[in-house]
Amino acid sequence: MRAFGLMAVIGLAACAGPSAGQGNGIAATDNAVDAPPAQQDLPQASVSAPFAGAWESCEGAASPDECSRYVLVQRGDVICGTWSYFATGKGYEGRVVAQAISDTKARRTHVCGRPGSETDTECTIGWQTIDKPFELCEGKLSDMAGADRSCFADYESVPVPQDELAALEAEPWLKTCLAAKQ
Repeated sequence: MRAFGLMAVIGLAACAGPSAGQGNGIAATDNAVDAPPAQQDLPQASVSAPFAGAWESCEGAASPDECSRYVLVQRGDVICGTWSYFATGKGYEGRVVAQAISDTKARRTHVCGRPGSETDTECTIGWQTIDKPFELCEGKLSDMAGADRSCFADYESVPVPQDELAALEAEPWLKTCLAAKQ
């Protein structure tokens, strides 16, 4: 499985041609990185799509526009989507790739976006490799583990406008992400 993942990354790099990566060995294009990297070897899960949808955390937000948010699409064990948050008067947003381990646990493996606390890699440059949790508990999404590894879920499921979801699913990078053999 690791060999296949390595071959997939090398194949993506060869197809993308010369690029300016940020030390992560993942090829980039001039405008945007469309193809997320192959997933790490994690236990395969048999899940429906419990992580799919929009998730918001508005604790401490001065207005609904300042809520932290994930919009996730899940196909089998593959989770791809976007993230956003507001801090120090600025908005931050980007993309995320994760792999489900079970109906309640997943590992975020790659991220890119506006540099801040989530990433230091712009999506136009490539993907940053990470190893951070997603966990569902009591109907909420957690993106961090508590000090005692307990689930600290503060993202609530919220309706996502159909046009917003359709626009996300039409993105080339998301199509490639969901189609990748993880």
